[in-house]
Amino acid sequence: MGLRQARGTRAMRCAALCAVLCAMSHPASAQPKDPKAQAQELFEQGRAAVEAQDCARAIPLFRRSQAAYPSRGTLLNLAQCEADLGRVASAWQHFKELLTQLTPGDPRLPITEQRIRELEPRVPRLVVELPEGAPAPAELLVDQVPLPQASIGSELPLDPGNHAVVARWPGGRQTDAPVTLAEGARNVVHLEPPPAAAPPPVPVPDAPQASAISSGPPPTPGAPSSFKRTLGFVIGGVGAAALGGSLITGGLALGTKGDLEKECPDPSRCSDDGMSLSSRGQTLTTTSTVLGAIGLAGIGAGLVLLLTAPEQRSSVALAPAILPGGGGALLRSRF
Repeated sequence: MGLRQARGTRAMRCAALCAVLCAMSHPASAQPKDPKAQAQELFEQGRAAVEAQDCARAIPLFRRSQAAYPSRGTLLNLAQCEADLGRVASAWQHFKELLTQLTPGDPRLPITEQRIRELEPRVPRLVVELPEGAPAPAELLVDQVPLPQASIGSELPLDPGNHAVVARWPGGRQTDAPVTLAEGARNVVHLEPPPAAAPPPVPVPDAPQASAISSGPPPTPGAPSSFKRTLGFVIGGVGAAALGGSLITGGLALGTKGDLEKECPDPSRCSDDGMSLSSRGQTLTTTSTVLGAIGLAGIGAGLVLLLTAPEQRSSVALAPAILPGGGGALLRSRF
């Protein structure tokens, strides 16, 4: 029994000691690493990748190290790896950045200057242009990286390969311009703003449907046209009456001529009745001529007035007619 108690006591003491040790060690492990130490660790991993000739793996390690704690040595290794992979624009820019940090007498200075001279003619340039008078886009991106509007028209150094240029205008309008750059090339991309969306059409109310049966366009009422038609009928009627009178008097003149030949077979031997008939015949002949002229003129004027009044569809015709004492003509109009 005593042995069991002794063993249980020792187990409890060991558990308590382990808990104390864990509590003491936990705060130390929770403390963040020193940025410089973290950068050094990432740099050493990058160098190991370079020695294994794996620059594709070394570049992100060098970038993380440079972000944690900037260093001229890390920047030099990053630029060297980028140049070895053909990323000439990135390498050229990083060598130029390093050049501003080196002091005279630094053994890395001549190497950096030489690398800048070698890479500069190999750097591709991209120029983004807009049509004259076109508004600048609200957003300009190259490979999903926003660029300021001041970069429009400037030479942008980019690595060789495929790139995506995107310009966005207000209203959801967008222009995509993919481009492929070769070493030393200078490419110009013209961004044409898409046309603005047309406003929706304004609905027009349906026009009232016309009647299925129509005798023609409805007449437009108006005092001048109505007066013109009325005057045409009046003048035409007067002309028709005058023409009818002319025919009647002409017939009477012909009858008088027959009687005159009986009364005056010889002009030198003409009775008083014959002289009276001769005078009457001349009067009837003159009257018939005058009435005929008036009738024809009136009918013509009436036709002109009626035919130049298009508001009502009508037909006007001059038809012959049998009148008391002779022939005649009637002016007929149909609506």
